[in-house]
Amino acid sequence: MDGPPLTKNALRCSRCGSSDVLIVRRYSGEVLCRRCLRDSLLSRIKRAISRYKLLRRDDNIVFIRSGLKRDDLLWDLFSEIESGFPVSIREERLPPYADLWKAVLAFLKEREEGKGKVVLPLLLDDAVGLLLRFIFTGSPSLLVLKGRVFLALREVFGHVSPFVEIPVEELLALAESREMGPDFENIYLKLVRKLEEENPGMRFNVLRVSEREDFLRSIGIVFR
Repeated sequence: MDGPPLTKNALRCSRCGSSDVLIVRRYSGEVLCRRCLRDSLLSRIKRAISRYKLLRRDDNIVFIRSGLKRDDLLWDLFSEIESGFPVSIREERLPPYADLWKAVLAFLKEREEGKGKVVLPLLLDDAVGLLLRFIFTGSPSLLVLKGRVFLALREVFGHVSPFVEIPVEELLALAESREMGPDFENIYLKLVRKLEEENPGMRFNVLRVSEREDFLRSIGIVFR
């Protein structure tokens, strides 16, 4: 006879065995406490930086704040990673648009490309949502591919997001915030959430497929 379903309080962290469980990753079945979730997100940011060659150890960096509650945690994680390198980091803020993508677009159109690196607060959900928008509408106005930012299929050199492997719900769980932010009225982010609920792991599958040039060519993305 089957017993009652396990509650979060009855689970143990898959990594350290702690009973202080914060989140269960539906796409992997992994159970994580606060410390191990934080360590995992740090590892994913480091992996994205290394995998896509987004930053160098001596870059001058501009960290962009979105105005959403996730900013402080993204800054905390990113500054911890960069603390061991001889880098200069300063902060700027996106224009006050309710929609994060519109704010990023306005910021990019006003800003001249220059020396150093600009780190934007775009997550896994944003990268997948922007690609789905392109597939459904053909609009290439903003894309994030391999952690790099593109406007109308042209790379905006020096503008990157090392957060493209971070699911929004994991960041919010660590930040102890339930507020998704006004950008989650975005229909494509809603679609990403719905597809992920129905098919756990969908976001990472799309992210990996979007790294392949043959796939990008098949949907009409050809970089000049």
